[in-house]
Amino acid sequence: MAPPGAKTRIATKPRRRVRKPERNGELPARLLAATDEILREQGLHKFTLREAARRAGVSHGAPAFHFKDASGLLTAFAAEGFRTLRELMLEYRARAPKDAAAQLLAVGCAYIDYAISHRPQFQLMFRSDTIRMDDEGFQEASRGAFVQLQETMAASSGPEETEAGRAARLMLAWSAVHGFAALCLEKGFRPLYGNNPQPPVSADVKRMLTLLVDALVGQT
Repeated sequence: MAPPGAKTRIATKPRRRVRKPERNGELPARLLAATDEILREQGLHKFTLREAARRAGVSHGAPAFHFKDASGLLTAFAAEGFRTLRELMLEYRARAPKDAAAQLLAVGCAYIDYAISHRPQFQLMFRSDTIRMDDEGFQEASRGAFVQLQETMAASSGPEETEAGRAARLMLAWSAVHGFAALCLEKGFRPLYGNNPQPPVSADVKRMLTLLVDALVGQT
């Protein structure tokens, strides 16, 4: 019993910390960032949805709410890659002169620079055995990047060029740039660098693309 005049203390329950709800899109963004980390550090063969959840600091079942399964998360990651590629193409085009050759060169440089700086994402973007190519969001994102090449190619088209001829030039441009990027990533240019193999530097990239652009524009 408390002595006379003493204040009586009322026992209170400890306050529970209320976790603030995550902002819309915060969790998917964290999972995409975790996916990037895993692919850069361990490669696609070591990727698991469980590990992505662990790195994002969420329960193992949380990713399924947004992406359903591992393929869904990887597809979203690939789609984000195409959006980033499109933004880089727009940035390079904005800095380049407005003539057709310069715009084609800008798009090609953006493509290769993106591939080299985002290797795991770039390689995943074309893995039809891993991602869902028929996913609506993925298709929209990939079209957005492809349109940049289409626009620059159309600007270099002559009045007499047929639709088939334009399509052939487009295929040639894309094949050359993508192949060059893939060889850079896989160190395929070693035979050209003798006893001191290293990936092509920016000057080599620009020389190759200039030859390609000259050939493409010269065909119109």
